[in-house]
Amino acid sequence: MSTTLRETITALLPEIAALRHELHQHPEIRFEERWTSDRIARFLEDAGLSCTRGWARGTGIVAEIGPMENGVVALRADMDALEIQEETGHPYASRIPGRMHACGHDGHTAILCGVAKALALRAELLRGGVRFLFQPAEEIAGGGKDMVAEGAVDGVGAVFALHAWPGIPVGNVGIRAGCAMASAEFFRIEVAGKGGHGATPASCIDPVVVAAHIITALQTIVSRERPPWEAGVVTIGRVDAGSASNIIPDRAILEGTLRALDAAQRAEMVAALRRIAACTAEAFRARAEVFVSETGYPPLHNNPACVALAHEAVTAAFGPEAAHAVDHPHMTAEDFAYYLEKTPGAFLFLGNDPPDATDTPPLHSPRFDFNDAALAVGIETLASIAVRFHEQGRARTTAS
Repeated sequence: MSTTLRETITALLPEIAALRHELHQHPEIRFEERWTSDRIARFLEDAGLSCTRGWARGTGIVAEIGPMENGVVALRADMDALEIQEETGHPYASRIPGRMHACGHDGHTAILCGVAKALALRAELLRGGVRFLFQPAEEIAGGGKDMVAEGAVDGVGAVFALHAWPGIPVGNVGIRAGCAMASAEFFRIEVAGKGGHGATPASCIDPVVVAAHIITALQTIVSRERPPWEAGVVTIGRVDAGSASNIIPDRAILEGTLRALDAAQRAEMVAALRRIAACTAEAFRARAEVFVSETGYPPLHNNPACVALAHEAVTAAFGPEAAHAVDHPHMTAEDFAYYLEKTPGAFLFLGNDPPDATDTPPLHSPRFDFNDAALAVGIETLASIAVRFHEQGRARTTAS
């Protein structure tokens, strides 16, 4: 990577860190990122980039730079926060009760803003176009699907993104070809029984007991219906039933998620979910209806040629030791998978752990925070990929 570009990035870091803190203070959830969208647009316009707004139901932004007629590489960042009460104690902690950037999207957004400004200042390095995608609603709602459907990656040769990752030291970038992240289905099971007095269960059909049996039986989808070498996850994250300790309710609600690594396994697990819930409820004289969200995410598959390009960019910029080999797929899911179904690309894992860290908060923890020391690595990684794509990688990646 050109030292001129690195010097440019270094000079921008105080501004980008301040932007990251500002974004962290104003977390907004899925499709409500209006303040965030306005702030990003203002930053891009101040940096000399024009942008189009209104993507993905209103808050998404697309900006471009460079000679677009020579081919285009896209870089994506997610903008949304989570419904979590922050417990970091930082002076720049969330100002919105019950909302926080607990997944690092403030860092991803700040990084992409930094890439856009750095490349705007060093536009002579670009032999082709770069498209910057600022996407809402990555968490659960699948805003990436909307971006793709609206044409955000139309005409793009490759698309790249990164994510802050606990467990990888700052200064390293995790890279994996092929399947890198699981699919995710979000489901709701409504168990209908017959309520009554808690002292007379024989005159009732207790949906709480039925729900308990369903929860236990669902664990056999992975332990007894999948081969032991196939990774899969079934998690019930929410149980809701009843209003008092001496009342058997009419209904119980279960909500959870299924995770799989390929489309066939994904479909088989959903079918098993429906069968087990319905048949278990029937065995206890109850009924169970299963509702699977339409915003489930497909498995995320990295294009091998794009991974090779990213690996070269990381090792050229930071040395071979910085390329962290990810040896197995993560069972978390990402709606960047929708982009990769449409266009070749790669999703990278940006090291977030301080040196010698032994116990860092995980993603989605009220104590998680993006590490500002990772900003420079993230900016240079994506900028290097964009420059390298046009210098030597375009033909290779688009042919894959």
